[in-house]
Amino acid sequence: MGVIAGVFLVMKYAVPVMLPFLLGWLLALAILPAARWLARQKLCRKLHFTEGGVGAVLILLLSVGGILGVMWLLQALSAQISRLIAFYPVIKREFCQIIGQCCRQVEYTVGIPARESSQYIYMQLSNISSSFLDGSQSMEAAVGSMKKCVVLVGGLILCVVSAVLILQEHGEWKERFSAWPVFVKAKALFKDLKSGIAEYFKAQIKIMGIIILLCIAGLFLLGTPHFITAGLALGLLDALPVLGTGTFLVPAALVLALRGDAAGAVGCIALYLVTSCVRQFLEPRLIGKKVGVSPLLVLLSVYLGLFLYGGAGFLLGPLSALVIYGILREWNLLD
Repeated sequence: MGVIAGVFLVMKYAVPVMLPFLLGWLLALAILPAARWLARQKLCRKLHFTEGGVGAVLILLLSVGGILGVMWLLQALSAQISRLIAFYPVIKREFCQIIGQCCRQVEYTVGIPARESSQYIYMQLSNISSSFLDGSQSMEAAVGSMKKCVVLVGGLILCVVSAVLILQEHGEWKERFSAWPVFVKAKALFKDLKSGIAEYFKAQIKIMGIIILLCIAGLFLLGTPHFITAGLALGLLDALPVLGTGTFLVPAALVLALRGDAAGAVGCIALYLVTSCVRQFLEPRLIGKKVGVSPLLVLLSVYLGLFLYGGAGFLLGPLSALVIYGILREWNLLD
């Protein structure tokens, strides 16, 4: 119980606070093999470059590449937003036609006049847009977004700086702590944990691939245009925590039902149920088989992770289970 409580408290409170340093440590470990290999080369030996110095250069180059990539992505996104604004009249007209069809179907089904229901919907949409454009709320949202951006940028800078410092002091720390028994056990635990995490993500990639194929096939049978792109997007959406394919398929089924397309609505619901059942069936079995933990415990860890950690529990739940299992096994507490 002490191990379980300790892992929960660390994951819940310590990990969010120490996240930049943890990411910096992982970045340093990822760069270390390449830095060590380059430091052994003839040119680096002549220039007296240590693995810490080479690693710092690699991290800085990687950081510059990441910044340039983000800038390119923002530029591409702004171009897409500009195109969306240019097509706003067409999108608005299509949206109004969909609302009109839905309201006429509601009038035919339950007798509510289509004119009154459509006016009510337009009024609510107008109120929502007015609340978004309100000066005080927009200012608060802007201030909140600015704070989040500052925290994110500061965390990334701290991550890069900590990775450079960890690389420079890696050898000294290893010599200092290598004689500690707890360090030896922690090293073995980390090795097993790294292997378990790698197998976990491999299983998730396999499940995501199966879900993508199912979504493409289902959308093809439903006659959806651009079914390959839509199926790929749905599969990627299913891999995200909490969201799943139902985030799109359930509202789509509702809209199709209101427009009178019963077959399309049933097809969307059926595709959602199939993908959900396939994920629930494959996830514990693939992960349990690869990681070496009972599939029931894996399923329980995902559920408890979402309940205890929120959206991040999709990853933190199984990770906590792996840490707890590794500690109990390494310290011989399972006997």
